[in-house]
Amino acid sequence: MPNRVKSGLGLVFALVLGAGLMLLAIRVVPSMVALSHESESRNTQVIESVTKKQEVVLLSLGIQGIAERSGRSSFLGFDIPGSERAAFMQYTFNAKVGLNGEDVRIVETGEGAYRVTIPTFIFIGHDDVTFRLVAEDNGVLSFVTPEVDTVEMVNSILDDEAQDKYVDSNLETLKEQAETFYGGIIHGIDPEAQVVYDFVGGR
Repeated sequence: MPNRVKSGLGLVFALVLGAGLMLLAIRVVPSMVALSHESESRNTQVIESVTKKQEVVLLSLGIQGIAERSGRSSFLGFDIPGSERAAFMQYTFNAKVGLNGEDVRIVETGEGAYRVTIPTFIFIGHDDVTFRLVAEDNGVLSFVTPEVDTVEMVNSILDDEAQDKYVDSNLETLKEQAETFYGGIIHGIDPEAQVVYDFVGGR
């Protein structure tokens, strides 16, 4: 067989072999890559400061209720009939109220006599919070009125004004609890102690 023919056959064989190896690589390599694929994520946090608080919980209030918010649209100063929207949200949570223990002052005013100065009562926090939209009442043209902002409803139930209300509506009970708490500490040391309480919180 002439050398030129042998060389041509050798070239064809090499091309066929190369194509076969390429097809094999296309099938095998992706699966190998998939098998060796790994992913990793990290979340690094640094605590910049630690603040110690001596908040004393005197009362835990079980709060529940239904909040309502409504709205309507108007045109040229006139209400559009049927444009009303209303949402009703049921909520429950435990409100914790008390005082900052760091601001309490206990002074011995005489032999076996003490004066306890109680600071302003404060809203400390809340837990076991549940909010649930229980009903909506929308008119036939309510689509022209923006939807009721339920997030704003939730915030209004837990905002500063509401927190002050939870404290103010329980002042007498808070005073009784403060006297019981600090009186118990003093009488645990001196059972015959005479204790006077001074509430200077301004509430």
